[in-house]
Amino acid sequence: MSMTFETVGADGVVKSEKIFKEVDENTASYTYRSPNGLLSATQFTQPALTLMEKASFEDMRSKGLVQDNSAFAGHSLGEYSALAALAEVMPIESLVSVVFYRGLTMQVAVERDEQGRSNYSMCAVNPSRINKTFNEAALQYVVENIASETGWLLEIVNLNVANMQYVCAGDLRALDCLTNVLNFLKAQKIDIQQLMQTMSLEEVRSHLNAIIKECAAQTLAKAQPIELQRGFATIPLRGIDVPFHSTFLRSGVKPFRSFLMKKISKTSIDPSKLVGKYIPNVTAKPFELTREYFEDVYRLTSSPRIGNILANWDKYESSGEIRGAAPAA
Repeated sequence: MSMTFETVGADGVVKSEKIFKEVDENTASYTYRSPNGLLSATQFTQPALTLMEKASFEDMRSKGLVQDNSAFAGHSLGEYSALAALAEVMPIESLVSVVFYRGLTMQVAVERDEQGRSNYSMCAVNPSRINKTFNEAALQYVVENIASETGWLLEIVNLNVANMQYVCAGDLRALDCLTNVLNFLKAQKIDIQQLMQTMSLEEVRSHLNAIIKECAAQTLAKAQPIELQRGFATIPLRGIDVPFHSTFLRSGVKPFRSFLMKKISKTSIDPSKLVGKYIPNVTAKPFELTREYFEDVYRLTSSPRIGNILANWDKYESSGEIRGAAPAA
């Protein structure tokens, strides 16, 4: 009953709400429901994936397939599995609790209709399928203009393979519009980079926004919620109905951090299992307990916790805390 998540209202005010609004001291039971089955519900998908990853790792280790000094990383949810498996930063019970709560806060962060459906999803995008010059910068330009022109959430949230594989998260309407815009650019052989060499930036933006308006109108004419279709350069990520990694979920960071801090004990963290081996998502560089590394993290995140450590680095170093457990960001 004490589990909460934070939302940002239309007025910009952050509100803390109960995850289980209908549960109180007199509630005898609670039933989870999902239109596509419980394993498709984020709060159950994430623990199931995590347990499968942990079991697969233990199976490989039992067969002597894991080297003691292996470098390791995990993307998004997989980072928790990697840290728990190779660095043993938390026991399996805490790991499951953390990913369940993580999934739960994300699941309830988006509005849902009476059938439990949300108006959000994600899709993979391959810019190189549009034309030879359509690269990451061009995709970012299109995404930003769709979001600006329509007011719908649309962001590139994963940069997997340069100019070949990205993931966008957002409103179903925005993702559908993105698919239509990219299809149009492909079919009409419109080269944005070439246009920028022959037209002013304002003219290019005006031309692109005219295409976006037409595609957005086609999107709005469809039955809602939209069922995303595959395009020339886009592949819907079926079963995902939360805009993972987007700024939409930023308000949930604070309560999740508080929950996470309760599940990770500094005494359970062995720096020798992390330094030079663990490659965090944030930096994509092997973890180090150095001022330079922390400065890099601070530059990327503006984390007040990291900022405080840097401001008192000499004190932490002289006390031995920098050589001991790594502080949470």
